[in-house]
Parts: sequence; C-alpha cells; structure tokens
Amino acid sequence: MDEVKINTSKTLTLTLPSDPTSNLVSVSLYHEFGNLISGPTSATRTGTGVYTITYGQQASGIYILNSAGRHRADFTYTIAGTSYTQSQYINVFTPYITASEFFDNHPELEDSFSNVFENLAKKARNIIDTFCGQSFDYYPAKTMYIYGNGYQSMRLPLPISVLTEIIQDEGREEETVLVNATTDSIEKLRQPFNFEATYQIKFRKSSLVEEMFLLGKFHKDSLYKITGDFGWRFVPDNIKQASVLLIADMMNNDSEYRNHGIVRVEMDAIRLYMKDSFYESTGNIEADVLLMDYTLFVMDYIV
Repeated sequence: MDEVKINTSKTLTLTLPSDPTSNLVSVSLYHEFGNLISGPTSATRTGTGVYTITYGQQASGIYILNSAGRHRADFTYTIAGTSYTQSQYINVFTPYITASEFFDNHPELEDSFSNVFENLAKKARNIIDTFCGQSFDYYPAKTMYIYGNGYQSMRLPLPISVLTEIIQDEGREEETVLVNATTDSIEKLRQPFNFEATYQIKFRKSSLVEEMFLLGKFHKDSLYKITGDFGWRFVPDNIKQASVLLIADMMNNDSEYRNHGIVRVEMDAIRLYMKDSFYESTGNIEADVLLMDYTLFVMDYIV
C-alpha cells in the first residue's frame, strides 16, 4: 500500500499487457468509510497498456486527498467483451511534525538525520497513536454507519466537529431523517477545549410544552447513517511536542534500552531487568506527560 501525506498529490499507474477496448480505463476513488471521493474518471494513456491518473489540487484549492484514511482506486476496463477491475490502495496520513518544524528545534541534527526524518516521524506517530488510543487525523465530509445502543446518547468511534445529516434506517419503510438542513432532532454533546468537536451525540429534548422532557433513543435494531466532519481539524501542540521528543530520542539513540523496557543492566553474566509497566509508556516520561490529556479511557459494563 502506498502512503501519501494529506493535502498532497498522488499519481497512480495501471500497466496492462496491451491496450483495453477503445483505450478506455475509468477510475473511481473510494474512502475506507465507503464514500465515493472521485470518479469515475478516465485515466490518461501514456503508452501501450499504460494508464495513469493524478489526484491533486482542484480549482477550489482543495486537494482530492484532503482526508486521512485508506483509499481504494478501482481501475475498470474491458477486454474482448469482458469487464475487469483492478484495485490499488493509498494510505493518506497526517504528519504530526514536519521536518522544518523539527530541525528548527534541533538544527544540530539536520546534517546527520535529514535523510531518515520521514521514517522516524512515522515511528513516533505510531507510538503516539498506540499510547493515546486514537489518531489525530481529519476526515471531512464523510459518512459512517453505526447501529444504535438503546440509549438517548451514543458515543462515536471518532470525534465529530460538524454534524450534517443523520438518517435512521435509510432505504427502509421506517426511514427517519433526524438531522439535515431543516431538522435537528439530535445534537452534539458539547465538550470544552475541543473547538466544538465531540465523541458524543444525543437526542434533543422536545420543544413542545407537553413533551418538555421527552427524549428519543438510538434503537439497537436500527442502523444510523451519520454524515459530517470527523476527526481532528488540527494536530494539537502537545502531540507536536511529544513527536519532537520521541524523534530526538531515536536520533540520539537515547531510547535503545528504554524501547525494550530495560531499566537495569549488570555486565557480569549480563542480567537485564525489565520494567513492569513497559507497555504503559512511550519510552519518554516527558512525552508521556504531554500525551496524558489526549489518552482515551473508555468505560464499559462487565455483565
């Protein structure tokens, strides 16, 4: 799977033994949530059996790859009356720190490590995501489908900042529009310091006097289509600072023992002592402190 940074361009190439019927190859790009991002669009023939498509910046200034997550590009063509589809995958990710931002803090490391910065930055990102239990990516204008939980409020797998539409049991006889441009039966449960982003949505209280405290609920046997802007619109400063610390550790080989949970070494007969809480740390105490406010702890019932 190819990787590309969010809000950048990516060119995909399909190579066939010969040209398909009428030299036609169409491409549709899908997000892992199921949204059609682009297409179907005709690919460009650059040689015999070679077809390319570039997903770049649009006239609006917005990039086609403006959302994090895995994307699938389906190349469809016809040979001898039979239709074929070949898929290619792209992982679009948000860098938590750029090379220029990092080396502004550590100019002494640039000459020695600028060529390996991207790989170390990805390692630091993976450590942070694992420690926090979430990633700090952005998924604008996406749709996800979730079954109800039987309660008046529901937790989403990703924070949502803009709630555009919610439809209950779409396509069925009992289909109900709960949120759109004119209806807002459901609202976001406001949380401080998150720029109106929240993991929780809930039914509003009835505006009718005789039903002042009547609330709906998310039925367990109903499927809810939820559309909006998910994830983080920006990378928090604490995440950037933690990235700098972890990358600097890797560049200075300061984490050689700590990465393996080793807290004590005895050279005679070589005895290694492992930290009991090894998997509870990033390997850098300062980074742990910075990430604490962004670490998810989800409570559940044990029956």
